Amino acid sequence: MSKRLKKIFESKVPKTKLIAYFVGCYPNYKTSLEIIKKAIDNGVSVVEVGYVTSEASSEGPIIKEAHDHVLANGGTLNETIKLVKEIRSYNNDVGILLMGYIANLYKYPINKFVKDIRDAGADACLVVDAPHELKEENQLREQLDKHNLSLIKLVAPTTDDKRLRDIINISSGFIYQVNVAGVTGVKDAKNEDVRNFIKRIRKLTDIPICSGFGIKTPKDAKNIANSGANGIVIGSAFVKYIQENMKATNLPQKLGTYISSYSRILK
Repeated sequence: MSKRLKKIFESKVPKTKLIAYFVGCYPNYKTSLEIIKKAIDNGVSVVEVGYVTSEASSEGPIIKEAHDHVLANGGTLNETIKLVKEIRSYNNDVGILLMGYIANLYKYPINKFVKDIRDAGADACLVVDAPHELKEENQLREQLDKHNLSLIKLVAPTTDDKRLRDIINISSGFIYQVNVAGVTGVKDAKNEDVRNFIKRIRKLTDIPICSGFGIKTPKDAKNIANSGANGIVIGSAFVKYIQENMKATNLPQKLGTYISSYSRILK
């Protein structure tokens, strides 16, 4: 398990951690790095970096468009890992999580991927489309454990109790609680449903719970934080902001200010 993630969630400030998802190297490498630096400066506790893929099956149209943009510009997983290394050089305390799909890691391959992200300074990995029964997921978990990195697992409202226990038993770092069924950036999270799901998970584990999907505004983030989550994951809202302000010369600064509207309410 990542010692850095453990330290982040043990800290009482901020009470609820802000986890920000960005598509790595979007809209380009240089701007992506500056955006993430400003995100850290404005209260992000964990940066979730999506490595580029053509198989973004869980992503809504906003994030899918960003992946397509990076692919069209020749973006690669290697470039994203280089980005992670520069993020770590900028800040030694922020958590860094790589997020994506198993096919990219299988081709890399898995052993080399884990060694490379460890050397770059990452803390964890989340693979969206790899259930724990999959051979490659087990290989990934073994390698992450070997290098003291965390495997972040998703649990959804449709996850039954037996499967929930199985997933919790192999998770470390935090549990990523998916608030709504379907793809990202489309549906809104319902506070009562989120609260009940968190209570259900809490009965089984003390691992931190971070809530994502369907959180679009600072008000949404505050409401979900009050539901008992240890962290709030914002992705589509930030990626959409980048898309809508792509031509702004001060895009990183503008996004940093926007991110602070979320982080301020989570203190």
